[in-house]
Amino acid sequence: MIKFEWKDIYILGDFVIDAQHQHLFEIAKALVEIEDIVALNRLTLELFRHTRDHFEYEEDIMRQHHYPGLAVHIERHNELLNRLNTVSLDVGHGKLNKPVIEALMVDWVITHITHEDAEFSAYVQLQHSKKNQ
Repeated sequence: MIKFEWKDIYILGDFVIDAQHQHLFEIAKALVEIEDIVALNRLTLELFRHTRDHFEYEEDIMRQHHYPGLAVHIERHNELLNRLNTVSLDVGHGKLNKPVIEALMVDWVITHITHEDAEFSAYVQLQHSKKNQ
């Protein structure tokens, strides 16, 4: 089992996004550790709420900065949401599939943040530095 632990390497430089990502790490850690299906069901609902707010915030920032990768990033968000929906339906039906949950969270928390989110964050930071020159 992978350990979901927040580290400074995940900091993107936006206070709100970094705080949301840090909370996502906490949820991911709990998701892979929980063995109780009822508690897992509650946590997946919390993850949905958190995700909705987080993705909306990120996508608003991308729109404000005319991020050229917006459509692809939204598509990636939708893929993650579809996978989360599948996991949530399984949990709602009493199915506890830890490898699938862990794979989703690794892809999301580790891969998505360090690649797709880091890419858009670098773009936004570049836009800010151009403005301030």
